[in-house]
Amino acid sequence: MSAARRICAVAAAAVACAMLATPVSARKRPVELPPATSGLIDNVNGIAPGKSGTLERFTGLLIDRQGRVERRLIAGEARPYRLTFRMDAKGATLIPSFVAPHVRLMDAGIALMTLDLSDARSLAEAQARIADYARTNPAKKWILGQGWDSAKWGSAGRMPTAVDLDTAIAATPALLVSADGELGWANSAALKLAGVPAAKAVAAPMAGDAMQKVARVAPAPYPKDRDIGFDKAQRRFVTLGYATVTDMATSIEDWQSYRRAGDRGALRLRVIGYADGLAHMLTIAGPAPSPWLYDDHLKLNGVHIALDGTRASGTAWMKAPPTVAPRTQGIRLRNQMSRAAMDGFQIALSAYGDAAVVEAQMANAEIAASYGKDRRDRLETDGAAIDAVILPSSPFRVLGRMMDAGSSFGEAFAAMTAMPAYSAFAEQRIGALEQGQWADFLLLDHDITTATPDAIVATKISEHWIGGKRVWREGDN
Repeated sequence: MSAARRICAVAAAAVACAMLATPVSARKRPVELPPATSGLIDNVNGIAPGKSGTLERFTGLLIDRQGRVERRLIAGEARPYRLTFRMDAKGATLIPSFVAPHVRLMDAGIALMTLDLSDARSLAEAQARIADYARTNPAKKWILGQGWDSAKWGSAGRMPTAVDLDTAIAATPALLVSADGELGWANSAALKLAGVPAAKAVAAPMAGDAMQKVARVAPAPYPKDRDIGFDKAQRRFVTLGYATVTDMATSIEDWQSYRRAGDRGALRLRVIGYADGLAHMLTIAGPAPSPWLYDDHLKLNGVHIALDGTRASGTAWMKAPPTVAPRTQGIRLRNQMSRAAMDGFQIALSAYGDAAVVEAQMANAEIAASYGKDRRDRLETDGAAIDAVILPSSPFRVLGRMMDAGSSFGEAFAAMTAMPAYSAFAEQRIGALEQGQWADFLLLDHDITTATPDAIVATKISEHWIGGKRVWREGDN
């Protein structure tokens, strides 16, 4: 062996010996990267509400492990290369899920289990469907339903009467609520059970107190019926594009149904409740508004109080001059509001009729002066709640209607997303896909910012994600 080869062999042996002498723990290992924690919805036409009716644009949405928005990415911004998932949305429009500002959630669920008259085009058609429903459900003690709209019936604005309903179903009590939830159409059998003079309902359907009298004698749903109805309502709202609903007039029975859904992992919507009066408020939440429950899917914010001053209701609100309601009514209202406000509950008033609206405005101003102006107490008057109906309409239909009425797209968009979130003290959690908010969003078939109101109404949702997880896609039941 040459001298050079002997030197190389000795050197190699020395290196080998040195490696054998080095502890295993000190030998160089491949660097282990930390686990990926974010997912990415990429290649989107992202639109979110900005300030004062402006729009924010982005092309990617980064979602953290908890399902919250980590950040919005703009065109040209570097994307993380290590992700838990990456979805190429192929240019689809991505917007925040809608927030329904005023619904009656359990009423919507129960309505989905009863007779639906929303597509009846005439009084005769409605009567025929009612009669057929009664024949096919002979075991029902009451015939309950909703959705009728006499404006569609081409009868010169004539409202249906108890006599009209008796023609379809006379022996079994019946109560059918109008599409806007404000009128009750009852037959003579139902009126007799409720102690309401039939003459009141012969001229027109009932509203306010008279309708509530009939509703109180109608059979209350069993807990299992509430659970079934709530599940149906959740599916309806999620399919339409709502991830959050503001539930007005929440009862303890409603709340327990929501809790049962949360306990079994079936609470898909985010429900922000306002109790149906002080008794339900105190029973549900006790001394203060509830915390957020089930990963921000359920909260009791405050109390809902309705003031009915319409002529059809016959209440005391109409017996005073239009600027002042009866003193006893006003004192009672303020006592209820103060009781809620002193414990930090938010107040939501719904006022119908001129006297009731004026009284509510004055009471709201007094509560703000006594308990602070940043309470965000709510006042909705005659039709101000844009979707205060039993069964919700498409939010895209509402957007189109608002634009037809003169709102810009940005204003209408914010009114369906960021603004109702703010009104419910939820702006840190939902409404604009800002950093730290839940990743509740929709993927749409076209850019609604450049569409006409008619084209907005026709918008199709391809996917709905809540909390960073897909909960619905086109084609699902």
